[in-house]
Amino acid sequence: MSLQLCQKPEKDWFMKQLRKAGISQDDLMFYYQSVVQPILEYACLCWHLNLTKELAKQLEDVQRRALQVIFGNMPYDEVRWAHNIPSLAERRLELSRTFL
Repeated sequence: MSLQLCQKPEKDWFMKQLRKAGISQDDLMFYYQSVVQPILEYACLCWHLNLTKELAKQLEDVQRRALQVIFGNMPYDEVRWAHNIPSLAERRLELSRTFL
C-alpha cells in the first residue's frame, strides 16, 4: 500500500492557507471532514485489517496535523476529546462494524 498521502510537505499546505485567510474553525473542520478524511478512509473496509502499525500511525499523523492546523497547538487527544473526534482507527472499526 502506497501512502504518498502521508508524506508531509504539501499535504496540509491548503488547510494552512485557508487558516491564514481567516476561515473559521467550523469551516476548516467541515473541509477536513468532507475532503481529507474520505481520502484517508477510502475503501478502508478492504484494507484496515491488514494495516501495519506504522501505516496506521502515518494515517493518524495526517489527522493530527490537520487538527493542529484547525485548532492550534492544543494536544491531539484533548482536541479529539473536546470536539468529539474519533481516531481514524476507531472510525475504521466503526465503519467495518456498521457495514453489514
